[in-house]
Amino acid sequence: MITDALWLTSANLARVFDAIAIEGDDARVVGGAVRNTLMGEPVCDIDVATTAVPDTVMTRARKAGLKPIPTGIDHGTITVVSEGTAYEVTTLREDVETFGRHAVVRFSRDWQADAARRDFTMNALYVDADGAIHDPTGEGVSDCLARRVRFIGDPHARIREDYLRILRFFRFHACYGSGAIDAAGLSAVISAREGLRQLSAERVGHEIRRILPAPHAVETVEAMAETGIIEIVFAGVALLEDFAHLHHLTDFAAEAGDAILRLCALSCFVQEDVERLADRLRLSTREEKRMAHAFGASRGFSSDLRERDVRECLYRVGHETAIDAALLAWCRDEAGPEDQGWRRLIVALRTFEIPVFPVAGRDLLVLGRKPGPGIGKALRALEARWIASDFALTRDDLLAGLEASE
Repeated sequence: MITDALWLTSANLARVFDAIAIEGDDARVVGGAVRNTLMGEPVCDIDVATTAVPDTVMTRARKAGLKPIPTGIDHGTITVVSEGTAYEVTTLREDVETFGRHAVVRFSRDWQADAARRDFTMNALYVDADGAIHDPTGEGVSDCLARRVRFIGDPHARIREDYLRILRFFRFHACYGSGAIDAAGLSAVISAREGLRQLSAERVGHEIRRILPAPHAVETVEAMAETGIIEIVFAGVALLEDFAHLHHLTDFAAEAGDAILRLCALSCFVQEDVERLADRLRLSTREEKRMAHAFGASRGFSSDLRERDVRECLYRVGHETAIDAALLAWCRDEAGPEDQGWRRLIVALRTFEIPVFPVAGRDLLVLGRKPGPGIGKALRALEARWIASDFALTRDDLLAGLEASE
């Protein structure tokens, strides 16, 4: 039984149950909310499974004063909004035929069949409005409590239904697993790994972004490397020690837990690797630029960087890139997480204010300079003098020096 979960006792969810579970139909919360509650993990989304078909869900929701949205009606999913809270309500399904991601399914009233088409035992758990747990596989609850990620039934068959389940297997272990990775699942992953080449870059990238910042990412990524998954996904080898070092810096610097920075630590040997990874994982323009800037700037960092160099770095690249670059340099150094030199540097980069160049083009026009390329050249010369002074020269100092040199 689940008795003390706030999401289950919510009046908003009760309205959804009351609207749908009538006239012989049933409705239960399914998947992540149940799994995470049993594990003591945060619950974000509440998904509902029901025997009612989509059109019926739409009709009953409207009649109850709820707002139904046909977000995935062709696949049996209706988003039902209850007092501002959105619930995905999906009709039970069973597979008629499977071929990769594109399975032929039909709506069902069979909870066992609905559970059988899911991926892992811990995701095939249902809870009714009274808090009673329904475990059709007979293994979901025990696997949740043991934090054991296992495929439902034959792992080879589950993976053939959708090769993305290879990465989901690793992702769920990285997020929720404890102890050794399930041997049967790992064997099936190795046998089917070439199927990853059939997946879109968008789907692969989405999973990788969720694996890398997970609590058990280090052990999981090592397993992915040992089984050949990293080579297929990234088209390269992995810097496992650097990745582990960055992971261990997270307690001191939260930025070390960022997926993009971890991707850079794991797979960037040279600057050109950024473009390769951006293409293979469909990184956004911002993500690609962040990696490129951090990797490029990291070569200029050491734990004994002078304060004036810290200020110059911040002026040239900003706080985010400077901290990213320093963390990359730190994880590739032999110094451990407790190294005081690196810690002082990160604190300095976090707390120093970025200097603001005090001279603008209009100041030179007031002095009689003619508009044109010469203005930019003069500003660059003044900026160089200002940086060389450790940002000490004022606007008047710089302009006075400019007048004296004419």
